[in-house]
Amino acid sequence: MNTSFLRKSDLAPYLVLSLWVGILLLVRSPLQSLMPHDEGLYAQQARWIVETGDWVTQSWWGAPVHDRMMGIQWLIAASYKLFGVSEWSARLPGAIASWGAVMLTYAIGRRCLTPQIALWGAAILAATPIWMQASRLAIQDVPLTALELLGIWALLQAEAQPHRRWGWGLLAGITVGLGFMLKSIMVILVVAALVPYLVIDHRRHRHLLNPALYLGLLVGLVPAIAWLALSVDRYGWMPIERTFGHLVSLAQEDFHNVGPLYYFWNIPLNAFPWPLLAVPGVWLGWQSSYPRKALWLGYPLVLFTLLALFKTRTWYYPLQLLPFVALLGALTLTILGAFYQSRQRPRLVAGLTVLLAGIGIVLILAGSVVLLQPQRFPMVGLWRYGLVAIAAGLGWLVPLAVYWRAGGGRNAETTALWQGGWLLGPWGAIALLYATGLWGNYNPDVKLALTTPPLQEIVANHPIHAIFKTVSPAEEDMVLLTFYTPQPGSATDNWQTLTPGSYAWVAAVDLGELPATAVQLGQVRDWVLVQLP
Repeated sequence: MNTSFLRKSDLAPYLVLSLWVGILLLVRSPLQSLMPHDEGLYAQQARWIVETGDWVTQSWWGAPVHDRMMGIQWLIAASYKLFGVSEWSARLPGAIASWGAVMLTYAIGRRCLTPQIALWGAAILAATPIWMQASRLAIQDVPLTALELLGIWALLQAEAQPHRRWGWGLLAGITVGLGFMLKSIMVILVVAALVPYLVIDHRRHRHLLNPALYLGLLVGLVPAIAWLALSVDRYGWMPIERTFGHLVSLAQEDFHNVGPLYYFWNIPLNAFPWPLLAVPGVWLGWQSSYPRKALWLGYPLVLFTLLALFKTRTWYYPLQLLPFVALLGALTLTILGAFYQSRQRPRLVAGLTVLLAGIGIVLILAGSVVLLQPQRFPMVGLWRYGLVAIAAGLGWLVPLAVYWRAGGGRNAETTALWQGGWLLGPWGAIALLYATGLWGNYNPDVKLALTTPPLQEIVANHPIHAIFKTVSPAEEDMVLLTFYTPQPGSATDNWQTLTPGSYAWVAAVDLGELPATAVQLGQVRDWVLVQLP
């Protein structure tokens, strides 16, 4: 990536990065199906928004829920209005946000570090497994991260262009307000993580004295305040109590019971191998002369600390860290590239090259065994994992091939190829994860059951109600059944309130509550489609 083409034009890096991440965002299996929580929940709530025209009520089977903010449902509903209801359109806002986040990572890295580090950092973000998986989910966190990066970039622009600091400050403030609409008070952690930059570097940028920053905050809060006000006017104080009560409970209790060290192993595992490069990147960054360390170094460290202290810990909260993990990993990769080209630390360079190739060979062998001798493994569809392993392994053989072939002639081009080989393994694996449906087609059995006989004709031509007696309306399988039911009817806890002859989903454990004359038409997991007498 250190080529003359990329140095000639400011636009060239954005085009290259758009192609790099765009291919991954476009590759997909023809078979798609949603995750239940939270993706299916948001996708169905957005569908009800479009069908009812009610952009205020956050509902589930006709009952107001209002246990979180409404931003992602609005984004998905807008996508539905443009492209129709489907998994693809539900996931489109996240994919666009992911592309924007990659571009902004480059722009921020270029301002704080160097164009080369920025380019590698943005490319690494697009080759980070958990980031790319989340990029094709209908959830809040990737759009939230893109908003946060936009706000940080606006602050940097205000610093670089003092004569336009009002406009950039206004934009930075707006992103905070819109972030509140997406993730409620969780955006406060982001603001807190910016405190080192805002305070320590205040003499240089004076953001805290920019009135437009606070005006932008108020403007950005308008959608959230308006929605909450309309919700309170319609449902009383219930929306306020549930929304903020839910967040308080998240802050006070570890609902997933994963322990305080969760992020210390979860982030390295889900974003492998880049956190392993980011750790030395922290030390290298601290020792470097690059400016604004309170931002590109202080921000991720403070945010990581705050997320670790927050009692509820999940795999998606750290997504906000990954652009900076990518930049720190890029800093290390750039130093390694310098060692490679100048022949400094030859044992380190050779050792890492052989290590990557060793991992690659193991992956290729494992994938080949799975493909050539599937009878040894009883798992259905294991061949997909075999393809993913081979793709990752082939990519990680590239640094060794370049190292071997270059011999004594190590110039900028061969160095860039050697560095690029580090990214090809994860990038290839991500592409195969999408293409094989391992990512994107998460619950094919539910969708298949409703689009094939005997249930297909019934659910296509009749409203399907739901009877909730002992099982929650938001139970995971019911979330999927709701989205893939073409005409959801009404919900009840008493079958006698439904019209005789109606069709309804009922949990298998509650079948005893129905009369013996109820006809069981088919079962999907733990839910049975019945026709009432």
